[in-house]
Amino acid sequence: MAVEHRWSQRKDISIDVSLYYPPVGVVNGTTRNISLEGMYIDTRGVTIPPQARLEVSFFTESCGRQIEHRMPAYVIHCRDGGVGLMLQHVGHGEFDALRYMLNVA
Repeated sequence: MAVEHRWSQRKDISIDVSLYYPPVGVVNGTTRNISLEGMYIDTRGVTIPPQARLEVSFFTESCGRQIEHRMPAYVIHCRDGGVGLMLQHVGHGEFDALRYMLNVA
């Protein structure tokens, strides 16, 4: 059995995201679950290797306008048609957006 290293629970949430991974370019995907520390993303058949560093981007809406959130991330595992990411250096705005999604969904 795998040992969990998360501080918060993951929640099943489906949002569109873009992964910026220089060797491939932009990979569009959909989250399957999200926590304050990471997310699992269905990459629609695009393979990104474990230990790859990339940037994940998603949008939220506030006062009728779209706000883009970008966060550096690290690929922990690659399986079942997607990647498990650990988020790194999450800023206040991004942390608040993640927390809001986890509380609303």
